[in-house]
Amino acid sequence: MIQVRERFFRLSLRERTIAVALILGIGLFWGSSVLGGLRDAFERNGRVSAELEFQDTVLGRKSAIESEIAVRLEEMDAERSLSASTFVEIVDEIARGVGLSPDMDPVETLRGEMVSVHQLDLGFDDIQLVPLIDFIRRIENDGIPVSIEEMLLSVNERAPERLDIVLRLAGFEFDSGSPARSPAGLFASQ
Repeated sequence: MIQVRERFFRLSLRERTIAVALILGIGLFWGSSVLGGLRDAFERNGRVSAELEFQDTVLGRKSAIESEIAVRLEEMDAERSLSASTFVEIVDEIARGVGLSPDMDPVETLRGEMVSVHQLDLGFDDIQLVPLIDFIRRIENDGIPVSIEEMLLSVNERAPERLDIVLRLAGFEFDSGSPARSPAGLFASQ
């Protein structure tokens, strides 16, 4: 330590000033890095604490949540559910009702424990914008369990004022009477 001190004082005033400035700069850089790491650690700790508090709240309301799910499942109207054939019929009826004639691919069905999702790809060639808007409004506002998953619009090459459209629709079928409709077991992993 004494050798470092002797060497430091053997330096000229200018060299000592530069050495002190360099040491202070390195110290400031290191200090800001340490403070930044501490700040990040405190922020992570705060986020984890908030998440744990939320989980405790949800787990504390376990019975209320299960009873709410049971009530909602009882209220679920199986009449509004769509089988694959009903889904296709309704979509075709809506399309023809607004003056469109769709090209339909076969329905794909993804079966779940409580809900089956039917997916249908539709193609409309050489159509105007107004019937498309009417079709979308009917799908959204008729109260049927159908949603538009994807929509691809392109300008018709032969008539630039018209559109070619590909839609992917999803229809939902609620599986009534399934033992999976019971909310018991939702919190079974605790």
